[in-house]
Amino acid sequence: MKSSFWKNEGFLFIVKFLSLFLIFYYFNLFFISITARRSNAFTLFLKLHLDYIDWLRFSVLKVSEIVCGLIGIKCHMQGDFIISLNSKLGGLRMVYRCIGYGIMSFWAAFIIANNIRLINKIAWTVTGWIIIWIINCFRVVILLFAIQNRWPISRFLDHHTLFNIFSYCLIFLLIYIFIKREKTLSL
Repeated sequence: MKSSFWKNEGFLFIVKFLSLFLIFYYFNLFFISITARRSNAFTLFLKLHLDYIDWLRFSVLKVSEIVCGLIGIKCHMQGDFIISLNSKLGGLRMVYRCIGYGIMSFWAAFIIANNIRLINKIAWTVTGWIIIWIINCFRVVILLFAIQNRWPISRFLDHHTLFNIFSYCLIFLLIYIFIKREKTLSL
């Protein structure tokens, strides 16, 4: 009885998924912590040449700036993590927790924990990451639009929570599509 429990496919999936998620999530936190300080040549090299977190943040803000320009909202990036409205009404600061690495870690862990071909794992992982990235870009655009138009701020629900709710809903939809698609391919 005990040996069959450890060979249960569902149990093994949960162990792989949770292990991968924790590894990915905490690796991101570790990477952020070592690249935030330029204390030696190694961390400086990582910061200057391999800082995927900053690349991700820059791409979200830059694309958001371009989209805002297309819809008539004049804004510009200030430094690496601030985008300001030209109208002097304000702007936003994209801190590390707003980049989406937690949701991306969740998605990657889910896909990699499944028993599918490597090429399918890569395709599904990248697809999910792109969708999360697009959602994040739209979140920035909507926030800048709201600031520009002086929408009231909710005391009960912030944009980070809304982003997470919306992202996880889409991730669960993607999981549903993934399971349906992979089940039909394996038959």
